[in-house]
Amino acid sequence: MLIAMAVLFAGLTSCNNYGEKLMFDTTELYYTDKVTEDEANDFGKYLQESGFTDGDETKTVQLTKDGDTYQFRMVVKDGYDKDEDYELIAQAFAYNISEDVFDGDDVEIHLCDENLKTLKVVKMEEVEDSGYDVLEFDGTEIQFDGSVTKSDVKAVGNYLIESGFTDGTTKSIILVKEYGVFVFKMVSSEDYWGDKDFIALIREFAGMISADALNNEPVEIQLCDEYFETQVNVSMD
Repeated sequence: MLIAMAVLFAGLTSCNNYGEKLMFDTTELYYTDKVTEDEANDFGKYLQESGFTDGDETKTVQLTKDGDTYQFRMVVKDGYDKDEDYELIAQAFAYNISEDVFDGDDVEIHLCDENLKTLKVVKMEEVEDSGYDVLEFDGTEIQFDGSVTKSDVKAVGNYLIESGFTDGTTKSIILVKEYGVFVFKMVSSEDYWGDKDFIALIREFAGMISADALNNEPVEIQLCDEYFETQVNVSMD
């Protein structure tokens, strides 16, 4: 989810008086005197780990603070400030930033024009009412609801660590149970949706999750787009 957000941004063509500048890959991170350099560095490293700074195109963003609320300001392409699906992604991103960087403090994402003027403010509060709880395993966040137990989630998370699925970078998956089947939802590139070899590996992976983490109960892995909309269902053999 977080990686997918990065490709939707357009960098500023010029940037003046936006604060001090730090570079993280090709992303320019400006920060004002409302935040410390250490906070800006921690945030920039988080953007790197999440995949936000990937790519060849320069992106320019700003971190500032209004009272007790951190503001992550970024330029978006035309129309994305009116896109409801994109707003949901931004809400989740704000929540993740709060939890992973700023110790649960409030975070807003400001969707801005090319002059860094705010077009829309996306707050994190609505994410907390989404119905999902979250546990983290070596950077991988497992979102889950009441259809599964925390013991199930911990078993899957520990298996993901042991199997090498987690690598310290930020990933998000959803684990739920539907009609007696564990459903493991993960974002993947569209290039893999029709790849028979990749699908075969995913089918094998579902079987391994079942055997090693979930007492041989049936597991289905769903390959999703960046909005967690299912594109391919892969059931274990």
